[in-house]
Amino acid sequence: MITHRKILFLAVVATVLGGGERVEAQLRASLSMSKKEFVAHEAVVATITLTNDAGHDLLIHTDGRTAVDWLDFQLKDSRGTSLSPQAPIDLGAVTIPAGRSISKSIDLTSVYRVTKVGRYRCAAVIRLPRDGGRFLTNAVPFTVTLGRRVYTQRVGDPENGTAREYRLSVHSSSRKSSLYLHLVDLRTGRTLQAFRMGEVISRKTPKALVDRHNNLHVLFLAAPNVYGHGTVTPSGRYAGSQYYKPAPGRTPALVTFQNGDVVLSGGLSYDPREEVQRRAQIRKLSERPRLTFR
Repeated sequence: MITHRKILFLAVVATVLGGGERVEAQLRASLSMSKKEFVAHEAVVATITLTNDAGHDLLIHTDGRTAVDWLDFQLKDSRGTSLSPQAPIDLGAVTIPAGRSISKSIDLTSVYRVTKVGRYRCAAVIRLPRDGGRFLTNAVPFTVTLGRRVYTQRVGDPENGTAREYRLSVHSSSRKSSLYLHLVDLRTGRTLQAFRMGEVISRKTPKALVDRHNNLHVLFLAAPNVYGHGTVTPSGRYAGSQYYKPAPGRTPALVTFQNGDVVLSGGLSYDPREEVQRRAQIRKLSERPRLTFR
């Protein structure tokens, strides 16, 4: 998570006080991104946080005279070219209680074309109603990459428009590697889904098989001696990954039956969350003070 750099600005906000008296209010705003690097077509989530230091509730909304959204973004690529929005944000009116903060998150891919590989820089633009002003938050850089392709498989029938392509890629950052899946409509070339399946040890290539229903089964090494197994449907539905440890004398593997079903063999079900809880319990016990007998 990128550290928030808060910008303090003075805004004139119209409030309803008797005859519509105008008062000065302080509003703090900051922008953060969910991470520094994104894989093309996955959600690029930006979060704007607003803090009300005015001493009374503030209402921020789209100015009815201009119909311009109160929240916008200034998004530029590595060449400094501004990206134009492809759809309205339309968050609606928000009330910020006195002394409180609110946060709003936006998937930038739903508004801007940030699927192209490259470096970007984003700042939030806040417009206050009734000529209250236009303000720019801190600018946050982020990068969009493709990752290293490790698997592709086409499924479906081009004749009836159901042709799809599964694409698996590994994205490596300075601290960890992650396995991503892209589902592409071959008729339109549009990416239907893009999501992270989990952490992966990149030195061992993930294995993938398609079953008789065109579901993709993926087996990957998530941690030393821990394997992840996930299934994706041609419509892009993904229920998450299940984890396994090797059965005695065996290694988890995907197996195709004669009827076309794909199953995982050689693995024992394993829940990483239970392991974390168990270790936390052991740590708590070890931290208990020693008893002294006199």
